[in-house]
Amino acid sequence: MNKSAAISMTAITALLLIAVAVLSVFLSVSLQEQGQYRRMANNEYEQAYYRLSESMGNVRVNLDKARVVQDSAMMCELMTDISVSCEGAMQALDKFSADGYSARELSKFTNQVGDYCAYLHSKSARGEEVSASEREMLRKLSQTAALVQEKLSPVRDELGAGGFEFSKKIGALDEEFSAIMNALQDGSTEYPSLIYDGPFSDGLDDKKVKALEGGEITPQEGAEQVAEKLGELGIKGISYIGEGKSRFKTYLYSIDDEHGSGDVQISAQGGKIVQFSFNCESGEKREFDAEENAVAFVGALGYEGMKPVWSAEADGIIYMNLCLEQEGVIVYPDMVKVKINARDGHVIGCETLSYLLNHRQRTLKKPTLSAKEISERDFGELEVESVRLALIPTPGGGERLTYEVYGKSEGEKFFVYADADTGAQVRVLMVVDGEQGELLI
Repeated sequence: MNKSAAISMTAITALLLIAVAVLSVFLSVSLQEQGQYRRMANNEYEQAYYRLSESMGNVRVNLDKARVVQDSAMMCELMTDISVSCEGAMQALDKFSADGYSARELSKFTNQVGDYCAYLHSKSARGEEVSASEREMLRKLSQTAALVQEKLSPVRDELGAGGFEFSKKIGALDEEFSAIMNALQDGSTEYPSLIYDGPFSDGLDDKKVKALEGGEITPQEGAEQVAEKLGELGIKGISYIGEGKSRFKTYLYSIDDEHGSGDVQISAQGGKIVQFSFNCESGEKREFDAEENAVAFVGALGYEGMKPVWSAEADGIIYMNLCLEQEGVIVYPDMVKVKINARDGHVIGCETLSYLLNHRQRTLKKPTLSAKEISERDFGELEVESVRLALIPTPGGGERLTYEVYGKSEGEKFFVYADADTGAQVRVLMVVDGEQGELLI
């Protein structure tokens, strides 16, 4: 090979190497872009799937609640909630349908539920009663919604564990929707739903604090208050962390002893315990009364006249809600939450925000209707077991005197709240089994 040929070959080789390098760069960028696209697509599918599962759960629970509702206004509210949930499910299904998944039959079912509930809403709004056959249809729709929710769970569980990538498992998702489609032919399975921790535990509608009195204390005075109010728990070390402010100004402290550590939040105005949480090893197992321990603890913090209204146990902890009882009326806005070690009975946490925001001196009027008159009213399939007066929070920060009617229907537990003057049903809650024990929704 002559010299010029060798030079030409070298040049060609160099150009080829450069081309390969450039191509590698482009391929690398392309692969990165493809990876980003897959991740974005997968995130969109995940969000749609979670929304579908959550919406179908809401549909099922509200259909169940309709079994014990006779009041037209309450029925309208439930039917509206179901229709909104159906719209949410349809928006999620539209994502899958647009990309070729077999969601046609599931979309059809969801539309039918929404349309039927819209029909019942119109009927109830005219003051007409929901017939026995229509209630039976609601029952069947609930059973089918429960089955759909069950069929959606496997993929949702994989999503939670990070083990499902939609972009790589299109066939698997097709199978899931096909299985749901086949299951819709009978809809005979019951499936429990979830969520929330006790009646009106999230009723913090009014943001203006009502129960804080006195002047502003210093951080040092706050530490002294913590030592005084939590001293019986054996707390020794108290360290000031800094200020906190959400709805009002607070001081934050870390606490510890030889068994564990935790944190405390106290109001700058008046020195009230807002939140307390302590992580410690369980002591020797012993018998105790959880309600007595909770009442004694909140009493020592200055919250008198409190009565336990709800409790649930999970993972070795008893969660308890206590509310003020005034003149025989359970005042749900004035709530304190307590956590108790289920092994030895020691209080390991509390939260008083609802009480501090809502408590004030109230003049409670005498109800027009008696508990007996309420118990004799029509609550559908509900077998009434107890009736008591309860002041409940309403949207916008208001309060309403009601009768809390507790009972069961086919083994399911319900709380129905009826206006103490008119008897109108204004709220219904269903007890469900969740991962944290018996909960309410």
